[in-house]
Amino acid sequence: MSDSSTINASTFGRLVINKIPEVSSKPLDGNKIELVVPASRIRDVVTIIDEEINDALPESVFGVDLENDNYELIYIFWSHNNRLLVQLRVSLQGENPEIESTCDIFPGLEWHEREVREMFGVNITNHPDPRLLLLPDELEGVYPLRKRFQTDQSRLEETGISTPKPRATSGGEDK
Repeated sequence: MSDSSTINASTFGRLVINKIPEVSSKPLDGNKIELVVPASRIRDVVTIIDEEINDALPESVFGVDLENDNYELIYIFWSHNNRLLVQLRVSLQGENPEIESTCDIFPGLEWHEREVREMFGVNITNHPDPRLLLLPDELEGVYPLRKRFQTDQSRLEETGISTPKPRATSGGEDK
């Protein structure tokens, strides 16, 4: 698109689906759209964003653990000129989910992809710098944002936080 043209959410959604029929769309409030993207097509969709939205900026990539080795990655892109938000939703499955890196298309995604890798255990293939970003080296391979992650409360006293009270079970009895 030329620098002077604008694009709205529904037009952009149709453009993507015409090029990649495996993608589906869901309009959101305002000039916002969610595209459900197969993991195998993430680079194609991100490339379309880069080519068709002249001022697209990546806002975030984050993971969601849906349990039972089902995950979603959410990519958010914003265009100030178009006042357009594009959200990509990608489903991943398995103990070792993976998706291809898009940080060569949008370098601003590099740290977001690293965070998703270390917090959720999503392998970001072809990432130029897979080092840990936030966690200490001894936690390599431990994914603290997976729901099955067990918190070690052995150092709770050092924090000054009081020990949590046991939750009542559905029958109203304490555990």
